[in-house]
Amino acid sequence: MSPISIDNFTVCRTCAGLAGYPPVRKQYPQVCRCHREEQVRWPDHDFNEYVDLCWCCLLERIPSGSRWSPFYCPECLERAHGYNESMGGVLLYVGRHSLMNGVWVREGRPARPQELAALRRSVGEFALGICGFFEAMDRWRPARLQEVLRALGLDATGKGEPPKLGVVEYLQTARQLTDHPQFGKRVAFAAMCRFLGYPPAEEVIEWLRPAAANPAHYRPTVEA
Repeated sequence: MSPISIDNFTVCRTCAGLAGYPPVRKQYPQVCRCHREEQVRWPDHDFNEYVDLCWCCLLERIPSGSRWSPFYCPECLERAHGYNESMGGVLLYVGRHSLMNGVWVREGRPARPQELAALRRSVGEFALGICGFFEAMDRWRPARLQEVLRALGLDATGKGEPPKLGVVEYLQTARQLTDHPQFGKRVAFAAMCRFLGYPPAEEVIEWLRPAAANPAHYRPTVEA
């Protein structure tokens, strides 16, 4: 599917959500997260969104609106998958659907009672975990956006500037931060991990080095 036009989309400085609509979808405008609960769900989307900013770096646009939509841009998504693999489980959720996070129901004969019980626990843990993740991201994204805006020399409150921040202009300007040593994607990923209460990837790699030689040497303990 071709990317939609974001020429008239804007960034909300409060929630970091986007608002606007493609030219042929005026009857279904996307609103920022500050007003999302006021909308009735669109008939052809899993949730009312066309496009979003990467939940980690907020420096790139990502497709949205489907239960299969990823939360991150390709670079941050690769880091999230690598991080989860290193930690031996999903700590950083990568999308809304359980399958995207390694939770699924096998097809075929009905499972044995103990298997059903394990499945219920797995699904229940996923539902509880991703709800907490959403709540944390609702705090992380605005904080990250304010940091990006300050790095770009923009007032996070919008005082003295146009009331609406255009997405096209924002992305064109933010691109310069991609590899920035203080505000770039790698730094954002480490900061997001710390924000969620997890060790950043660099620390995990250091911890796993002695574990590779002696698996009993390291057992990661992460508090959410």
